[in-house]
Amino acid sequence: MKRLVLMVVLVFPALLSACGATTTKSDEEEIQPTAVVQVTTAHTQSIWPTLNMVGTLVPIPEQTAVLSSAIAGLVQTVNVHEGAKVKAGQVLVVLDHRAHDAELDKAKAALKEAEASLAMVEGGPLPQEIEVARQEAYNAEAGAESQRIKLKALEPLFEKGEISNVQLEQAKAAAASSEAAANAAQQRAKLAQSGSRQEMIDDAKAKLAGAQAEVAAQELAVEQCLIRSLIDGVVTRLSARQGMYVEQPTPLGEVIDLSSLFVQVRVPSKYRGQVQEGAKATVRANWLGEQTFEGRLERLSQEADAQSGDTDAFVRVDNQMEMLQPALSASVVIELPEIPDTLVVPVAAVADRNGMAIVTVIRDDKAYETEVQTGVRTLDAVQIVGGLTAGEIVAVEGGYGLPDGCPVTIEEGSEK
Repeated sequence: MKRLVLMVVLVFPALLSACGATTTKSDEEEIQPTAVVQVTTAHTQSIWPTLNMVGTLVPIPEQTAVLSSAIAGLVQTVNVHEGAKVKAGQVLVVLDHRAHDAELDKAKAALKEAEASLAMVEGGPLPQEIEVARQEAYNAEAGAESQRIKLKALEPLFEKGEISNVQLEQAKAAAASSEAAANAAQQRAKLAQSGSRQEMIDDAKAKLAGAQAEVAAQELAVEQCLIRSLIDGVVTRLSARQGMYVEQPTPLGEVIDLSSLFVQVRVPSKYRGQVQEGAKATVRANWLGEQTFEGRLERLSQEADAQSGDTDAFVRVDNQMEMLQPALSASVVIELPEIPDTLVVPVAAVADRNGMAIVTVIRDDKAYETEVQTGVRTLDAVQIVGGLTAGEIVAVEGGYGLPDGCPVTIEEGSEK
């Protein structure tokens, strides 16, 4: 504490001497000290402001695929490990599919049977079958003719009383039966010649379609036992283990395409109107030193934070060499639209005093601290939107902390 008090006592006279206090060098001579400052002129020019933020690298949703099982089953094999690079369609996890294989074989056998039935129905009777039907019709007609002749011969005998009524009725019944058999045989022969009915063909086709659908379903079940990667990328999470039983749908891992990533940042509310989708951006990862990556603001949330008013923005950055990794932080510089012909001063000319932006204005070789309203900033300039006019001289070095009216000496060649 004593050391601090001593320093204040020593510095205070020096500050007074640099701000115009009169110091007696002798009884006859007085010296009026001045502060030496470097200055520049406030002027108008076009500026290209930037917005500097720190964000987090995150995967792009469209370049992220979840590994999951569409069916329940036992994990048989796991073909990859976390960090492995995979291709789209590559089998990463295999479930036990023996039961599905058996069902597929059964469905294929039923399909063959249905195909054979349809072929038989569509082909109709064989020539030999048609000939047999014709022969049966001929024989039936011959038997019917024989019964008709027999009945005709018995009728006169019945009239003479030589046979009984029972014998005549038996002959009539035999003739009628033979006639019916002959008609049925003729119909079968005609049907054999005309082929299969359309109803039979349609029924066989329907059964074939059902068998084909069953085979497709069982093939899909077998395929679903092979869990493939949907995209090219890197396996970032993998929870599948041999022997574990999974329900559907159970997440088993994640594959991310790291060829490009998002940097998620929070845009302050006062810059929301200036930040536009498509704006160029420069991304730098701290762990890579000064190396930078070109990016572009691709997405800007339409919903702001209810308390701060900040908005989430997503900058796409190329990562073909896969030097950037998700979940790590990165600094982002977003280019804002050009502001033409605006009043600016160098960054070094603006200081902060209790939350207020101030500049030191030089008038008549004296310093005056002036509060200003600032706008956007670039790497080397600050926009002044109030409190200062073009042409005024401001200090860029040596002017901070000088009281109003402090005499100054402008360093030769410093004004620009």
